[in-house]
Amino acid sequence: MAPIAIASLAALVGLFALADSRGGDRRAAVAGLRPGALLSARLGVLAAAALAATAISLAATAVVFDATRWPTYAAANILLALTYALIGALLAPIFGRVGGVFLAFLIPFLDIGIVQSPMLHPDPTTLSALLPGYGGSRVLLDGALSAGFDETRPLLIGLAWLLALAVVVALTYRHAIATATAAQTRPV
Repeated sequence: MAPIAIASLAALVGLFALADSRGGDRRAAVAGLRPGALLSARLGVLAAAALAATAISLAATAVVFDATRWPTYAAANILLALTYALIGALLAPIFGRVGGVFLAFLIPFLDIGIVQSPMLHPDPTTLSALLPGYGGSRVLLDGALSAGFDETRPLLIGLAWLLALAVVVALTYRHAIATATAAQTRPV
């Protein structure tokens, strides 16, 4: 349950960290701050909040579970948190706040809780490898249950998801800020 909780909380953080900051960021961009600097600050806040949610969840998990390799287990949870934080950042512009909150809980549950679950699917399905939680979930299971690392391909898939989502979030954010900046600077 810890990875589902981490992913859901991170998605909520992503949803509100970028959605609630756009108005202020637009004004700051009109005032002359570079959109890249604004985006870096927002992604820093997003990462810090996702890491905080991960640390708290791992502390609670450590009370009842002893992973075989804690560093790998923790790194996999961080990968899931950052991935879902970026997914959350994309939810608000597409679905709004209310729909985004619903999806911030639903998507991690379906992906990590059902499709990636080793209890429901002992071997990964074709669908599971296409979802954002695949890489982090496979590395998480490896760190939790085995003494050696056997999940290089899933790790690379997880990192590719993270990179692709970061690019999409950056493009979406720059478009939203640039559109507002252009509208504000037009002569009347």
